[in-house]
Amino acid sequence: MGLIIPRGIIMHSMSEYLVYEGKELYAKDFLRKLGLSVHGFITPDGTYDKMVETPSRAAHAGKSFWAGINGLNSHFLGVELLVEGVNDYAGFTKKINEPGTYTQAQFDKAVEVFGWWKKQYQIPLDNIIMHSDCSGDHVRGKGKGKRDPGLAWDHDAFLEALRS
Repeated sequence: MGLIIPRGIIMHSMSEYLVYEGKELYAKDFLRKLGLSVHGFITPDGTYDKMVETPSRAAHAGKSFWAGINGLNSHFLGVELLVEGVNDYAGFTKKINEPGTYTQAQFDKAVEVFGWWKKQYQIPLDNIIMHSDCSGDHVRGKGKGKRDPGLAWDHDAFLEALRS
């Protein structure tokens, strides 16, 4: 996949388990089936599950743009917050907008992981973004944009915790 010089980090979210070809798959296995990847997953209990070694390139952002940079896979690290359980797309999109979807353990682990990367790679706070910030409708077209991690993720509180 190749090494990158990380210029930022993208917070994603997806279902912890998905049904694919009639089988229930863990998120990491689902991404592998699709030929996608992310640097890591943060489970509801706060466990970090690595998929791609940093600073290797992962295929997580797709069509994306931020701060004058196109194609963020070659420039940004990515983490998936896992939404508990098996969720279809409709259920997932509903959950990511409901308070309480993400756990305190996930928040705390995300602060730890992103904080380490921020320091390790000298990433500015302005380049710690949500998937919806760099791949929303404004980039992918009306109705085609990414919405994760949704309103359930308090990104302002997250950035404030990273500021400390």
